[in-house]
Amino acid sequence: MWNKLFTKKRLSSYLQAGAVLGLVLFCGITGYEHNRRILDEEVPLAKIGVYKYCPTAIAGNVLYCSNEATPGEVKDGICYNGVRVLTTTKGAWDSVQVCDPTVIEGNFTYGGDSYRYLMAYLGCATYDCTANEVGFAVSNDLVDWKKTGRVVAAVRDGHWGVGQPSLINYNGNIFLFYTSGTASKTTTYVEQLDCSDLGNIQSLGKAHISCSYDFISNADFAFSDGMIYMTCDTHPFPAGKLDFISSKQSVYSSPWDGTLEALGSAHWERIAQIGYENTGHERNHNGCFSRDAYGGLNSRTLFVSIADAIGSWSDNLYTYRFMTVDF
Repeated sequence: MWNKLFTKKRLSSYLQAGAVLGLVLFCGITGYEHNRRILDEEVPLAKIGVYKYCPTAIAGNVLYCSNEATPGEVKDGICYNGVRVLTTTKGAWDSVQVCDPTVIEGNFTYGGDSYRYLMAYLGCATYDCTANEVGFAVSNDLVDWKKTGRVVAAVRDGHWGVGQPSLINYNGNIFLFYTSGTASKTTTYVEQLDCSDLGNIQSLGKAHISCSYDFISNADFAFSDGMIYMTCDTHPFPAGKLDFISSKQSVYSSPWDGTLEALGSAHWERIAQIGYENTGHERNHNGCFSRDAYGGLNSRTLFVSIADAIGSWSDNLYTYRFMTVDF
């Protein structure tokens, strides 16, 4: 959705204090567990007009958002191993952009067919960074995806909407986290969903994710050994040409018993901040955890999106990529 009608500076006004959605180039990554292979691409990517950003990690596989299919053009698609696996649908609610994937494994049914993987993603039909929404898609191989429809609709108040989802499958209980940017505030919510029939999803409750350190936006979640982990933007964003994205990725943890109620009353402790001193890059944002198939913490590793101001708006955009950092 980032064409000539849109400028990233407009985003901060929609997300208050600059909360969310940074474009970002990232590196292509496959199988990392014990023998991780990391390709940290350098800033010269700007010369070929490619950006890669917003990764999600599932059991050694990484999906992400990129314009690899259309170098030099700002047209997002969701990619896996260099192949675009999800794109926009003409005339639909996600006709302009799809991005911000998150994927879990489970037993899912749609249209009478069974599927192994569930993806949540941000989609929109606007060019001005408003009315973003969240939808689902299903697959059996992470490559061929079938969209099931919109799951969380935007409040159409001229502001950002909802997006940047994160899914968890905790003992068969599906939790969907997402950022919300309205006229009143930018924050994060979680809904517990009955996804036994993806043609008729039922909400089992909703909670607000809050913390004493900061307001929460652009967050990913993972669980491990009675704890819930969260990584998100750090506010406020510093001034400069990239003043619409975070310079530090924060990591939090809280005890968790697996319930929606405990998420709404979590006592978050900040356990790490990832910034220039860790990555060597000016901006660090749109991070995700190294997770297992269900959203469990696979290792204490973050995939952190990075960016640098090297010139014009488009030059800066084409520095977007990601790297891994332990925390």
